[in-house]
Amino acid sequence: MGTNKLIIFAKQPKLGKVKTRLSVSIGEEETLKIYYELLKITKTVTSNLKVEKFVYWDHLTKNSSESFDFGYPNKTQELGDLGYKMEVAFQKEFQMETGKIVIIGTDCPFLTEEILLKAYKDLDHSDFILGPARDGGYYLLGMKTFLPFVFHSIPWSTKDVLSLTIESIRKNNKTFTLLDELCDIDDIDDLRFWKG
Repeated sequence: MGTNKLIIFAKQPKLGKVKTRLSVSIGEEETLKIYYELLKITKTVTSNLKVEKFVYWDHLTKNSSESFDFGYPNKTQELGDLGYKMEVAFQKEFQMETGKIVIIGTDCPFLTEEILLKAYKDLDHSDFILGPARDGGYYLLGMKTFLPFVFHSIPWSTKDVLSLTIESIRKNNKTFTLLDELCDIDDIDDLRFWKG
């Protein structure tokens, strides 16, 4: 039984480079503030979790004052689509003696420590754990053995991500558990849903 791990996928908080769909509505500076807020929430929610934590950034910056510090080891995402990036991150982490691995992004202000704990617990009796997002994607994915097929032939950033992932899991005769549906913050409607 290896160590449980949490992979956090994050983008460096750079003006004009984060949450571009949201910035169309509220401007780049406001959007960057929102993104910093989401990073802080993710850090708070994960800080007490008794697992090994790694932040996989879209790139690493030389100037640390421009970046955000989770206080966890930093790694870099591979180049490629989201599925390939996640597949390589899982592959790397499973190469060590590892228990269960869960991946999250930094887009979900509704994520809680309880939900994360439930994700690891549910992997005791499921091959996969998925946290459905309101937009048809997922805010969390977990597995206890490296099963990369879930990252193949998925049209990323569409409303079909979750349903096609579930279809793929069933086709491969594996089991899954769904967590509560939450809202990711991608556009102005999501922001209004969050901020009321």
